[in-house]
Amino acid sequence: MFDGTVITVRYAETDCMGVVHHAVYPVWFEIARTDYIKSLGLSYAEMEKDGVMLPVTGISCRYKLPAKYDDRLRITTRVTRLTPARIEFEYELRRDGEDEILATGTSSHAFVDSKSFKPLNVRKVLPDLYNAVEKEAGQ
Repeated sequence: MFDGTVITVRYAETDCMGVVHHAVYPVWFEIARTDYIKSLGLSYAEMEKDGVMLPVTGISCRYKLPAKYDDRLRITTRVTRLTPARIEFEYELRRDGEDEILATGTSSHAFVDSKSFKPLNVRKVLPDLYNAVEKEAGQ
């Protein structure tokens, strides 16, 4: 589990009701996922340089309570499934320092070759990344 992503809601992310627009949450999940990968010692840019991309194959979000302008939010990210060809993340979003969950979400991704977009075995291509995620996720 990684809970190091903190976001402050910007005015442009809210709608006319002063509530964060639903389309913003997947963007925040991407930020949290990127931070999660960085916490393992590798950046998305390095992965892509090594020929690996992680296109989204599915995404979901469940909205429980509204986030509002200037809220300081914390996103917890964890890997719920890992195979050499796929990875799934789960996200929980809370106001920083509070326990109540505002939203939850998931995203599914395939490990693919950056040139051909064909699936690849990340355990073979980036074994350090695979082992770090496997260890952190407890799989």
